[in-house]
Amino acid sequence: MVKIISTVKGTKAFASVEMAGEISVIAAEIGGALSSAYNQIKAQDKNAAKKFRFLLTELVSNERSPMWDASKDSGTVCRAAIVREGEKLNGDDIADLLRRGMPKDIVKSLLEEM
Repeated sequence: MVKIISTVKGTKAFASVEMAGEISVIAAEIGGALSSAYNQIKAQDKNAAKKFRFLLTELVSNERSPMWDASKDSGTVCRAAIVREGEKLNGDDIADLLRRGMPKDIVKSLLEEM
């Protein structure tokens, strides 16, 4: 499960990201969201879609991209509960997630995926 809420205040963008599940599922959901965004842009303007695709490719593939700068204060908050394929959560795992502030809907989504 991936949930992203992005807001812009003035010229600064802030994001809240919540994720739960296996890495492959999270990556697939992010890929699906990007594909949907691309197709919506393409339906309105094919040239804008080409630019979006180029900029997104640069953002992800360039090792000097600000995307990979972990020291940068981006205003992004991320809560993630990553599990390995085939592993099961136990009561202690769930209690630990809740103690660390993981939203209940993410814990529920994680349990449904398992």
